[in-house]
Amino acid sequence: MSAPRYLCSELVILETGQAQSVVNLEEIWPTGAVIECESLIEAGQRFRLRAGRHSFWGAAVRVEPHEFGCRAEVEFSPMTPWKPEEYTPQHLLDPGTLEAGGAG
Repeated sequence: MSAPRYLCSELVILETGQAQSVVNLEEIWPTGAVIECESLIEAGQRFRLRAGRHSFWGAAVRVEPHEFGCRAEVEFSPMTPWKPEEYTPQHLLDPGTLEAGGAG
């Protein structure tokens, strides 16, 4: 069974080589995340993601370009997994806590 994914929204810093940009962290789980970028990154591109005082190293595994940049799924290095007790995005939602059905 795969680890649950959490929805979130927080601006973080993406470093790729010498370039640095602000991106939006959209989803996070222990081994990866989904980010929205204004500039295009490439699948396989290595990065450092800085979130508060924490850094996650890894590579882009899936990139979906769109007219405003791209949405990228990234995989964290096994040496820098996400641990909620060490870093919690400001806006974090566990979809598993939502009730099924909706408003009555």
